[in-house]
Amino acid sequence: MKLSFIIIEYHSLLEIRTSCASIRDFMSSELDYEIIISSNSTYSKGEQGKILAENQEGKWVFNARNGGFAYAMNEGLKVATGDVLIAMNPDVKIKAGLSEMINYLMSDSSIGLIAPRIVSRKGVVQDSYRDFITPIRFIKRHCIRLLHGEEKFDTNRILQVDWVIGAFMMMTRKSYEAVDGFDDGYFLYCEDMDLCKRMHLCGYSVVYYPDATIEYEGTRSARRSWKYARIFMKSLFRYWKKFGIK
Repeated sequence: MKLSFIIIEYHSLLEIRTSCASIRDFMSSELDYEIIISSNSTYSKGEQGKILAENQEGKWVFNARNGGFAYAMNEGLKVATGDVLIAMNPDVKIKAGLSEMINYLMSDSSIGLIAPRIVSRKGVVQDSYRDFITPIRFIKRHCIRLLHGEEKFDTNRILQVDWVIGAFMMMTRKSYEAVDGFDDGYFLYCEDMDLCKRMHLCGYSVVYYPDATIEYEGTRSARRSWKYARIFMKSLFRYWKKFGIK
């Protein structure tokens, strides 16, 4: 069995090195793997040559444009040769349980996608899985934030869930090909929810697996920036148009 880690790079070379190191540290000797870095940075040919000379651990894909998260993932996945595919943000560090999560995924052919527990640098557990966003749930979620802070999630049990955030998503090649990859019509936001929705429609389950842990801070830009809030809403309306609002 071979694993393919696909990491998006956008002017984040230092984060890429750290992320690659965390992969290397947690790979057991019996597992074959590759790291693919899909770059949306539109570097010049000279810059690309320098990057390749200084970063020889991974396989680099230099994209012709910054087409967003889903586009970059699909471009990287085109050259992936693994049986298990892992979509991963550059600012992620693997902390524990990677082999166990792989074994859990491969033990049940009905699982299409699995994701770990996510903690911040301070060790705070993040809300890494959610219900599909409907208009009612969208309003409810924001009311809870205004009145009480964050929603409460069960982060200690293995659960079948609607969708998981795209910071670290592990899937089989079979399930990835069944849903025909990411929908690159989204530039940013909702492409992870869309992928999980199509996993369910194809008969696969999506699993939250807290026995594995990654470190990821997350910027939550849409909560603090009108620019990113507009991008989020554009993606959300696209999702509702595609799948309906229920």
